[in-house]
Amino acid sequence: MNKIIFGRKTINFSVIRSTRRKKTIALYIEPTGDILVRAPMNTPYSRLAHVVKSKAEWIVKKLRYLDNISHQIRKEFVSGESFSCLGRYMRLKILQDGDVKKTVVRMYRGRLEVIMNPAGKSGKVSEEIRDVITEWYKIQAARRIPERVEIYADKMGLKAPGVFIRDQKRIWGSCSSRGVLRFNWRIIMAPMSLVDYVVVHELSHLKYRNHSKSFWGYLGMIMPDYEKRREALRKQGKLYQF
Repeated sequence: MNKIIFGRKTINFSVIRSTRRKKTIALYIEPTGDILVRAPMNTPYSRLAHVVKSKAEWIVKKLRYLDNISHQIRKEFVSGESFSCLGRYMRLKILQDGDVKKTVVRMYRGRLEVIMNPAGKSGKVSEEIRDVITEWYKIQAARRIPERVEIYADKMGLKAPGVFIRDQKRIWGSCSSRGVLRFNWRIIMAPMSLVDYVVVHELSHLKYRNHSKSFWGYLGMIMPDYEKRREALRKQGKLYQF
């Protein structure tokens, strides 16, 4: 990890060097708050540090904004809150039913309903509601993502790999050295177009293990608008967290 000092703040950043870039240096701030600098292969570190330092004031403001957003989207898991699945937004409705033995989560008439037995409940039940909603999302991801992997693997002429749904807070997906794909269950909150981008991205790693020019060229051949989707996920990713 690289860093510069700006006033009393330390700004950490990662560098990705690429032969694709000839002259320009680009600085991005991920929805997670991670700072990424993309640069030509032979760019000296002093120049990279200078670029980051020249944008330090903007970086600090942007990080403060992202921190405020993250506080705003923290869920209390009460009726009326908004949740999304495959880009479709639903209002949460907490229902009580003395006949149910186990808390149930379902999509019904445009709502996300949690039906629970009030017996034996005391104080806040938000943690239980959070847990059952999280499990519901994981089930949706386990149903839909392998289907998309199979569809795109067939289009790409690849053998469908093993797929696992995981709790990966800082990445959307990964491809192991053995060709096993793992996906963050939270991506199921995003529109299908963004889910498909992550799927095709990870499938492309079965042919190219790094982010080389060949990798991006191959990805672009399969999904010509991948840059637009990647940028949308970069901007919206913070919304798919709780």
